[in-house]
Amino acid sequence: MLPAFSTPTIAESDTEIYIEIIGRLPFLFRFTGVLGTIVNVGDSPVYNISYTFSITGGYSDNINATYSDNWSELSSATGLGFFNDAYGFGPVLITLKASASNANNVTKSAKGFQIGKRTLVSFSLLRYLILVLVLYKSIGNVYKLNFT
Repeated sequence: MLPAFSTPTIAESDTEIYIEIIGRLPFLFRFTGVLGTIVNVGDSPVYNISYTFSITGGYSDNINATYSDNWSELSSATGLGFFNDAYGFGPVLITLKASASNANNVTKSAKGFQIGKRTLVSFSLLRYLILVLVLYKSIGNVYKLNFT
């Protein structure tokens, strides 16, 4: 008979992270890059979060910008937002990967088009609306998004 003890699991049932990629919206003139977001939509804090946010491509394959960072904790109902300010011209692939010690790893990719510092991503307005719905998924549960 084995001894009974508790060990932390890789993906606890009450932790979940949600990620989204949003390109430049036509009516936001000051927003030139592409936005990546990581939101803790679970009921418990998420620990040891790391992310990699990259944009690659261009007509001469000269666009290659990668950003990565680590956070020790992301409380429930909070999120991180960060910009990728790549420069170039042509079709691009934007990839966001996020992992945490107590939540599942998530990856999302989107195709876009780079025009100088402006990154156009298909369905950015829809992606933005989905993010808003995730952030305000229940009345009285207001999310805070911190930009880095």
